[in-house]
Amino acid sequence: RDEDSSRDARFASIISVGLIIWQGALGWLTVEMDNEHWSVALHLASGLAFELSLIWLWLCLSRDSKEMPDWLDFDPILAASWHRRVAWLGLGTFTALFAGVFVATTPGANFGCGLGGSDSWPLCQGELFSKIEDLELQSQLIHRWIVAAVQIALLAASWLIWKEANEHQHGRILRNWIWAATGLFLANVLIGALYIFSWDSASASFEEHLSLAHLLTASLSFLSLATAWIGTSTVALHEPVPETLE
Repeated sequence: RDEDSSRDARFASIISVGLIIWQGALGWLTVEMDNEHWSVALHLASGLAFELSLIWLWLCLSRDSKEMPDWLDFDPILAASWHRRVAWLGLGTFTALFAGVFVATTPGANFGCGLGGSDSWPLCQGELFSKIEDLELQSQLIHRWIVAAVQIALLAASWLIWKEANEHQHGRILRNWIWAATGLFLANVLIGALYIFSWDSASASFEEHLSLAHLLTASLSFLSLATAWIGTSTVALHEPVPETLE
């Protein structure tokens, strides 16, 4: 088991080095491609992967040195039952983030649902559902559908984990991670709405600092879920899961 632990840390460090080199290459490609939407999205995905590799490495080192902080001391039974659910929630959050980057970097997509007013948010051109005829120009509407589905899933997960957490010794820790991700994602939705409402016809521009905040909160929501998933894999499920804690 100690040998396996050391192997995990070495592998995580190799992955981290490889990803930072890859990230630099993607940065050059993004500039060369003049910020094509696919290159920006790929650059962001690579950056998130690099951050997660560092988190994974830190978790491995903390576990091996027996210095794991209390806020990552996941209950093994709850971790086992929620491991796959957290993975799906993280994938959904990443999909919403990826779609948002596509909208932000595709010319004209930001105007797909209108500008300012309730007809542009939460409605899209005054409608809740519209027929998709142009994937690029209507990508904002698709992005909103994805965001709505993910937000509903996160709220449902928050309710379920609240019910289950008290039945386990350290259940509140995983609950808090899921609640944090849900809160960040909800903040991300509200910032996205503010961004749409920030359109200034005089300058023909949005408040771009809201765009940055929109990206950061979405990324933090994904990283919260991904960290919880890696934490349950690296720490709580590293040893065999006991059948019961009663």
